[in-house]
Amino acid sequence: MSKTIWQKERMSTYESLRNDISTEVLVIGGGICGVLTAYYLSKYFKVVLVEADQIASSRTGKTTAVITALQDVYYKDLIKRFGKTTARLYLEANLNAIEEYDKLSSIYEFDFERVNSYKYFKNNQSKLEDEYLSIKSLGYTPSIEDDYAICFSNQAQMNPLKLISNLLDNFTIYENTKIVKIKNQIAYTDKNHIKAKHIIVATGYPFLRLKGLYPLKLTQKKSYVAVIEDINKDKDFNAIGCEEGDLYFRTYKNQLIIGGNDQKTGKTIEGFWPVLQYIEKNQSDKRISYQWINQDCITLDGLPYIGKYFKNQEVYVATGFNLWGMTGSMIAAQIFKDTLLGKTNPYLKIFEPSRKSPIIPLLINVKTALVNLVKLKKRCLHLGCGLYYNKEEGTYECPCHGSKYDKEGNVLFNPSNKNK
Repeated sequence: MSKTIWQKERMSTYESLRNDISTEVLVIGGGICGVLTAYYLSKYFKVVLVEADQIASSRTGKTTAVITALQDVYYKDLIKRFGKTTARLYLEANLNAIEEYDKLSSIYEFDFERVNSYKYFKNNQSKLEDEYLSIKSLGYTPSIEDDYAICFSNQAQMNPLKLISNLLDNFTIYENTKIVKIKNQIAYTDKNHIKAKHIIVATGYPFLRLKGLYPLKLTQKKSYVAVIEDINKDKDFNAIGCEEGDLYFRTYKNQLIIGGNDQKTGKTIEGFWPVLQYIEKNQSDKRISYQWINQDCITLDGLPYIGKYFKNQEVYVATGFNLWGMTGSMIAAQIFKDTLLGKTNPYLKIFEPSRKSPIIPLLINVKTALVNLVKLKKRCLHLGCGLYYNKEEGTYECPCHGSKYDKEGNVLFNPSNKNK
């Protein structure tokens, strides 16, 4: 079951870059973030998008495609860490992202639907009440359902590959075109180069090794997902838990997507077992039609990095969506559109990649890198950390920065951009 529920969609294919070219905007990365960014900018600029593999073949093809402002991050924690103004802006940015998807749904068909999102607090009434009051203090009033879940109404979910396939005719695309270097507004492959006034890196994990110090500011988490068929349901919905180890859920047509057991790359604790155990206990009569593993970049403070990749050049980056890439990608696309048009985006400041990082998570990342740099193991071709062999999945994983290889040494997840 290597394919996901979305990857049954037939996607157009594109040639690789074979000549030196120039453009106004170059977008690097063919996932939902890169495609949305290219789509919105193509209304105003000549845009070229390049993808190292095939469009939507990595993280986006493995997402659960939930579009909600009710996420793993706690608004109570955001208020404590950043203050109410930043927390309110983050909430607004995510709600606005849903509205932008809604606008697209009036033009394109991609199984977009408005649903309720739930965050359940099984045995922690005080935590539910604290979070409810924190959200309410930001000017948004959720409801409490069945005395144990916070509900955001009118959130959304979709089929991401259907959306992407509808947007691809609006700009130029090159697949199997891996960018290995950016210098002086020129992006280089092994054989050719692309000159651009503006360059946007939307590759999941930023691929330039030390620019912006992302190896210190990012880790990666993986998540285990299964789909069961022919469920009985009263309504469509999505839901997450409040505690580490809680499962998450969303409906899609007559199917239920179940995921969880999120953990840092370089570790394997039970793998699919918690998801399968839930199915065996609660849905044992249902057929499992898909199983897959996804991973995403995690920031030090819970907010994505969206903005200038490094100073003094027109190079931008979007990363660290913390397993919530659907809203994060739309937020990034709107920020890049406004920035390149010379407009002020109200949310840009809270996502600035150059913001100050919390010291304790930063030191933990440094320690992890140092420990794994001295281990005598097969090494990651990103920055040389010792690789961990994951027996259950038959893959090699980097515990420092999250690169993942199959048994033959082919890169499954970046930041490594070289096969072993």
